[in-house]
Amino acid sequence: MGLIIKTNRLWLLFLVMLGPATVTDRFVQPGNILNDQTGQGWSLQMVSAADLEIYHLYRSQDINMPSSNLPEVDKPAGDSVSGTDIWTRMRSGFVFPAVDPGLVRTYIDEYTKHPFLLKQVLQRGEPYLFHILDRLEQEDMPAELALLPVIESAFDPFATSPAGAAGIWQFMPETAAYVGLNQDWWYDGRRDIVASTDAALDYLGQLNKRFNNDWLLTLAAYNAGSARVRRAIREKRDARKPADFWHLSLPAETRSYVPKLIALRMIVENPHDYNISLPTLSDTRYFSAVEIRGQIELKVAAQLAGISLAMLQRLNPGYDRSITPPDTTHTLLFPRPVADIFRERIARLPIDQRVKSIRHRIRMGDNLSTIAQQYRTTVSVLRKINRLNGSKIIAGKFLIVPVDEQEDSTTGIT
Repeated sequence: MGLIIKTNRLWLLFLVMLGPATVTDRFVQPGNILNDQTGQGWSLQMVSAADLEIYHLYRSQDINMPSSNLPEVDKPAGDSVSGTDIWTRMRSGFVFPAVDPGLVRTYIDEYTKHPFLLKQVLQRGEPYLFHILDRLEQEDMPAELALLPVIESAFDPFATSPAGAAGIWQFMPETAAYVGLNQDWWYDGRRDIVASTDAALDYLGQLNKRFNNDWLLTLAAYNAGSARVRRAIREKRDARKPADFWHLSLPAETRSYVPKLIALRMIVENPHDYNISLPTLSDTRYFSAVEIRGQIELKVAAQLAGISLAMLQRLNPGYDRSITPPDTTHTLLFPRPVADIFRERIARLPIDQRVKSIRHRIRMGDNLSTIAQQYRTTVSVLRKINRLNGSKIIAGKFLIVPVDEQEDSTTGIT
């Protein structure tokens, strides 16, 4: 699948580091909140021929990325498992069999050709890596799998594939339903960091049992589907030929998907051999989970915790509308240093101050200007909150509308 991107030349280069798995996101994409779509038809702008050449070497899947850079996140203090960096811990859990470097040389060369970009992608994974490694160790699974979101989504929970995949693990809707990830108007479990990680490891574990503990075949099945991989194995065995991953007739995307992960593992294992400087990521728990009864806007929660809305969204990308669903208990993730601050302040906040927006059902004849006037807000605010790239709205769909709130460049969704 071809890549669809909007401006920002650096973002295009970041996407070079992505690998092709069937998964996506709707949250940060303009228009998705309104139309329940996954692709927005971005266009390539201000991209050099050299950039395009780099991109085509890497990507074969459509993925939409946000039109602006993701926010930087602070590094919270927290529990440290080993007192070392995350890479030392990760290397101790590597178990994949050794591979002839010649089989993955192309991908090693491409990673090493753009070391800054690789470093940026790995840095983006900092809020999630400790948790993912914890879960892998609990399940006695290879630590190499912690790097899979680099290939899938570049550790961006807001990446979108027009095919319909979402989240850092890039689950398709059908697969998400199979593994028990909930999806509704308010919430998409494919983007929930904790829920999707649990589901991804469970699904990978199931596949690994089907393929007799062969992790390369497992990864191929995660990308291409187990039926296709089994069929390829059967064809080789019927022809009395080798039926390991390297000899199977698989889609080009899958044939590159597994080597990309192996090449990345080799670089992380011995970065100095490839003149690569990995980002300094401490082996520290990044976030804490806080249970909340009833509905709350992420904007309000961020203000209570004293952090940016962008940071809170990055830890809680599953809440598509930036509001938790009504009438139930929810979990929000916060950077560890502010979790207790939030608990203290939310306990003192009146229930009627937790939500400052309403859900407006679009009627025939409505447009953004008339809706903005009706609720004493602005078209700009409506576009920002609802991730709208233009002015098109559809009767019968919904908009999130702030009540009596004017545009605020410091606290609005960015």
